[in-house]
Amino acid sequence: MDLPADGDLVYVPARPLRDGSEREPAIELRRLRDSDERVGLAFTSPQALVDTLGEYQPWISMPMYSYVTWLRVQGVYRVQVDPRYADDVSQWSADRLADAAQVMS
Repeated sequence: MDLPADGDLVYVPARPLRDGSEREPAIELRRLRDSDERVGLAFTSPQALVDTLGEYQPWISMPMYSYVTWLRVQGVYRVQVDPRYADDVSQWSADRLADAAQVMS
């Protein structure tokens, strides 16, 4: 698989976050099971993200370059592109998303 080019849009898992009176998405990071290392997840399409993280996973899109830059600022040096996980990956549910939306309003 070819990695996304700097200007290619990638789709990354996010979560709702309230910052003062503003609502903003916060990018989610995951941890590798074997090493507990933080890792960024980038998907080349919304469908690839849904196939791995489920239909209720909030997400944002951004150029790959911007995502990698943000990761570096966070001290994260590993990105998985279009990862596939077993069934035990943490996923958002409809209830969890509704609860988050209610907290945000």
